Amino acid sequence: MRLQLDAGNTRIKWRVYDQAKVVAAGSDLRQTLEDKPEWYLSLKEVWVSSVHTEQDTWIKSIFPMAFFAQSQVNCAGLSNSYEDVHKMGVDRWLAMLAVWQRQPDQTHIVIDAGTAITLDIIDGFGRHVGGYICPGFNLMKGSLLNGTKKVWAEDEWQLGRAPGNRTQLCVDHGIQDMVACWLERHCTLQPDAKITLTGGDGPRLSALLTKKISYQADLVLDGLAVYFQYKKADK
Repeated sequence: MRLQLDAGNTRIKWRVYDQAKVVAAGSDLRQTLEDKPEWYLSLKEVWVSSVHTEQDTWIKSIFPMAFFAQSQVNCAGLSNSYEDVHKMGVDRWLAMLAVWQRQPDQTHIVIDAGTAITLDIIDGFGRHVGGYICPGFNLMKGSLLNGTKKVWAEDEWQLGRAPGNRTQLCVDHGIQDMVACWLERHCTLQPDAKITLTGGDGPRLSALLTKKISYQADLVLDGLAVYFQYKKADK
């Protein structure tokens, strides 16, 4: 019985494997553990992707046997462009590792739409060309509303990109169109790339884009499995 964790800035996604089969999964590990799930006492391994130090401390207190993934110089034919690879968020590395392992020798664009929106480019030789990190939808909206006195909008988003005829639409559509235009520009610069999208805001972003993309909700967890598969093979 193996538990895989994707600890982001706002939540801890999880899934439990029994042999090669997913037997349980969810998006809020803390809440799940309060309900004392049956699988908890049967765990043999805990694999973790984490970008949040406070989450790390809590995870270690609950699961002393947890193993934490780290960004690498290379793995499975994928190479990292960072001079100091440990400064790359491990979630970005694992997401790239997942798509490259599925389709090597292919140009990829990997987008993770969460608290931040990241975009990473992999060339056909498995080299991470580089990437971008921008504020996510809610960070942009919160910054705009907190930094202006006469701009007001409800928290709930109105999906779309068309020009707005009231402030709510102007704010929501403006942010969404800006993000979509930015991503579409980079997709145009890489016409042969396979585009893979993940993250909590992935479904909304997918609906905004005109280019065909693949949405993979558990891309980081998939990359976590690849990471530890190669770790075990190296031993």
